[in-house]
Amino acid sequence: MRVVLDTSVLIADVVPTGVEASISAVSIGELHFGLLVAKTDEERAIRAARLGAIEERFAPLPVDGDVARAWGGLAALVRRAGVQPRTRNVDLLIAATAQVHDSALMTHNVNDFRHVAHVVRVLAPRRDTPSPPGF
Repeated sequence: MRVVLDTSVLIADVVPTGVEASISAVSIGELHFGLLVAKTDEERAIRAARLGAIEERFAPLPVDGDVARAWGGLAALVRRAGVQPRTRNVDLLIAATAQVHDSALMTHNVNDFRHVAHVVRVLAPRRDTPSPPGF
C-alpha cells in the first residue's frame, strides 16, 4: 500500500512497516521549523538527528501545481463543513500530496482530517513496530 506519512508519524517513536512510504516536502518544512524553535540544546540535537535521518531516507514529494489545486479543493471542503481551513493549511497540503500521488495519508491525528476523509484515505499507523536504529 502506498502512503504519505504525516509529520506526526515522522516524529513518533514508531515507523510503519509493510507500506510504500513517502513524505511531502511540507513535512520537511515542519521538521525544520521544529528544529529551529527547540528550547534546549538537547532537544535541538534530537530534532536535528531525526531530521537528518528522515532527509536521508526519503526524497520528499513536491508541492507543485497539481498539489496546489488539490489543496484548494480540500480547503473548500473544509470551509463548506463550517471550519476555517487556514488553521489546517499545512495538514491539508500534506493530504493534497497524498491525494495527487494516489496514496493514503497515514497520521496519528486521524480526527484532524475528518472533513476530507471521504476524498483522501486516512489511516492510523499500527503501533506495534519499533523504530529501526537511527530513524
